[in-house]
Amino acid sequence: MGTGVRPATGFLKDSGIELNSDGGVICDPFLQTSVKDVFAAGDIASHPYWPTGKRIRTEHWITSLNQGTYAAFNMMNKFVPYGLIPFFWSRFYNKGLHFVGTGAWKEVYITGDVSKGNFVAYYINENDKVVSVASMSNPKATLTFLEAMQQNVMPSGTQIKNGSETWESVAGKLKQNTGGAKCQRANCCQKKSII
Repeated sequence: MGTGVRPATGFLKDSGIELNSDGGVICDPFLQTSVKDVFAAGDIASHPYWPTGKRIRTEHWITSLNQGTYAAFNMMNKFVPYGLIPFFWSRFYNKGLHFVGTGAWKEVYITGDVSKGNFVAYYINENDKVVSVASMSNPKATLTFLEAMQQNVMPSGTQIKNGSETWESVAGKLKQNTGGAKCQRANCCQKKSII
């Protein structure tokens, strides 16, 4: 079980930087805080998540690394919105667990065998949207779905459950989609040209 951490943002009290209820620093899509020219990245950064329209704060080291890069670009007025899908992995007892996405879910659909540590779990919300995927012993599936989420072409929960879409079929479609992905973020990329 991953229980998360509490952001150490108490020192920002009375700074003018807006915090949300869990102590995260409220940022716009460019990771700028409520104070002009002050940016946040990493575990404390609470930013809009384009797939759901809600605000998230992600406690994964790869997210901190990526957000630092985006914040740096935006400090140089590059106007590059941060919109990467959360991803993490962990390895224990010679097994690798991979996880992509985030969001509230209503149902978990599992293919493979959990008892043998070889499975893919799909977290499906009330609108039949797959919001997260976890896998063990199948990193190719998780990385395929990471890219599908990033390109906003993730199959529905129904398609996964009835077998009309698999990670292999999605991988084939993504290979055909090179250069064809379009930004799905609501108007945030239209402010200025990217880099």
